[in-house]
Amino acid sequence: MQAKRQGPVLVYMPDRGIGDLMWHLPTIRAIARKASSGKVVLATRPATRAAEVLAVEPAVERVEYLTYHSGALKTFREIADFYRLCRRLRPSSVWILEKIGRPAQAAWLAGVPDRRGFGLGHSSQERWLSPGPTLPKSMRGAHRIEKLEAFGAMHGLTIESREPALKVDPRQVDAVAARFADLPKPWVVFGPGAVDAYKCWPIENFARLADLLAPEAGAIFWLGGPRETQRFAGAMRDLANPVKSRLTCDLTLDASAALISQSALFVGNDSGPMNLAAAVGTPAIGLFGRTPLLSYSRWLFATPSPTQDLADLPVETVMAAIEEVRRRHPWSGDE
Repeated sequence: MQAKRQGPVLVYMPDRGIGDLMWHLPTIRAIARKASSGKVVLATRPATRAAEVLAVEPAVERVEYLTYHSGALKTFREIADFYRLCRRLRPSSVWILEKIGRPAQAAWLAGVPDRRGFGLGHSSQERWLSPGPTLPKSMRGAHRIEKLEAFGAMHGLTIESREPALKVDPRQVDAVAARFADLPKPWVVFGPGAVDAYKCWPIENFARLADLLAPEAGAIFWLGGPRETQRFAGAMRDLANPVKSRLTCDLTLDASAALISQSALFVGNDSGPMNLAAAVGTPAIGLFGRTPLLSYSRWLFATPSPTQDLADLPVETVMAAIEEVRRRHPWSGDE
């Protein structure tokens, strides 16, 4: 009788967004609870920046990044990459949180005994999986969160809540507190950026909102990446009360999560920072245009545009949403 392989449990999440990572986190933890070590190795794309975000996540032993390939040799390269990873780690099982066949074939070639995946009626994956339940073809159009919920139920995963409840690195909390010690609270974080331009509320609207919030906020942080520095700085030059606003486009992702966790409110586009805010338990006003509204977290307050064009979302509507959130989650000093 062949001895049971004692290697780690390997979870493959091919999506590239930070928000995608937050949606998957409850499922990743549930898979880890089934593992003998209580941990998994997460294989994902570098764009998720999972090694930063999950630096203190107890369910993730470590993160392995897999390159996203394109071109004529894409299939071969991705099979080869995952095959090499499986040969190096010798996992006891592989959980593929998608329908794609390449990692399933690679895991089969590498001799991984337990191979699970979404399936969704795609023979290119299902032929390489171990016998067991897969998602039906009828779920192909469902949102990723719905697929994760159904997949977890099929495989006996216990997921009591879809709240990501991201663990924030206390060292980053201390660093943020020290860096911004001169700024009084409450803090408000703006997230005016997004990967896609159609997801961006006009930057001048954030400036108007900053002026409206300045009398009550201790500080307003404009959070983004280095490439957004000039755009944000340009909008901040015309603020009526610029001393209240602080440009923060140089933070690492784990430091950004720490900053948001210490703030009273986040307001921003449908983006990674918005999902981070909900994940760390900070009330997040999410601004939505043509993208589907999200409701997976009690900390996320989706505020839709009256049309699919986010530019049609009035500043007054966003202010009304902020006032409603403050009634539910008062700031320090609110009666």
